[in-house]
Amino acid sequence: MQDIAILQARLDELLRIAKSNERKQDNFQQYELALLNSASLEQLFSIILDQHKERFQLTEVTLLLYDPEYELQRLIQAKVVKQRWPNRLIFTESAHLVSQYFSPQQKPRLVNFSPHQHAFLFPDHDQLGSVALLPLIRQNELIGSLNLGSRNPRRFENNIGTQFLEHLAAVVSACIENARLHEHIKLVGLRDPLTGINNRRFFDQRLLEEVSRANRFDTDLSCLFIDLDHFKRVNDLYGHQAGDAVLKQVSDLLNDRLRNSDVLARYGGEEFVILLSHTASKEACEIGEQIRKRVHATHFSIPNGKRITVTLSIGLATMTKDGIIQNEKQLIAAADQAVYAAKLSGRNTLMQAP
Repeated sequence: MQDIAILQARLDELLRIAKSNERKQDNFQQYELALLNSASLEQLFSIILDQHKERFQLTEVTLLLYDPEYELQRLIQAKVVKQRWPNRLIFTESAHLVSQYFSPQQKPRLVNFSPHQHAFLFPDHDQLGSVALLPLIRQNELIGSLNLGSRNPRRFENNIGTQFLEHLAAVVSACIENARLHEHIKLVGLRDPLTGINNRRFFDQRLLEEVSRANRFDTDLSCLFIDLDHFKRVNDLYGHQAGDAVLKQVSDLLNDRLRNSDVLARYGGEEFVILLSHTASKEACEIGEQIRKRVHATHFSIPNGKRITVTLSIGLATMTKDGIIQNEKQLIAAADQAVYAAKLSGRNTLMQAP
């Protein structure tokens, strides 16, 4: 009878372990599906840095990414709130800084936490017990490190669960690369290739969103339609390369003046357009005047070494709760008519739609 009881106890323990492993496997499969189904870099980083920590009961999760050309940072800059993951989403332009944590075989490392060795990877935690450092590899190149930390010194011990962690690292690596390519394709399709700012397609999408938001919350929405004066003369006198150089520098000046909530786009040729959300006509007029004066005062460098000046004509239209402008077509048309009036009045001025 005693032997039967011992066997039964062993069987119960094996069943308990099997059920526990099944739950862990199911948990990981759900996590893996979430990674694979992520639609953007922002969502992917949220899954890795937020959900992973909670789902697997870790003290800390950080992500170190090798980004020598600042591509990833540019891709997420417009969409991810700055400092959303302070000291957890870490970028570096140094390949050595990433590779120093791994052997030439680039396998996961499960070690006791060292405040000296791992401070860069876990800047907000100096009391961890053990860590797992997972190399992220794409096309045989090390692109970063997924770093898991636990206060439990026995949570990550050498040679325990490394096959599972290698699989996790491979999935995360593939998802980051796929999301990067997806974001890059979207960005190329919505950016003006010459100036690097938003193009008209992007602007048209945002215009619909901003008009809808303004109507929903009864807020003012202003639009500045900007046209460079006598721009054809620049191309005729100095060549199209000079014209391109001026357009790039003007777009930089416009971009520098704007708030994060504003939308700047190249509308076509020498035309630019700016959407100012939650902005009444008086404030929009002040912003437009600041832009006009700044451009007028700037000497633009062109390829032949000369520096030239250009001016802007600006048309302003504002959609208000009780105004005559009620939709996106009327807003653009009113701003376009206003810039035409500015041209007729002598250029280098701002005119406001009635």
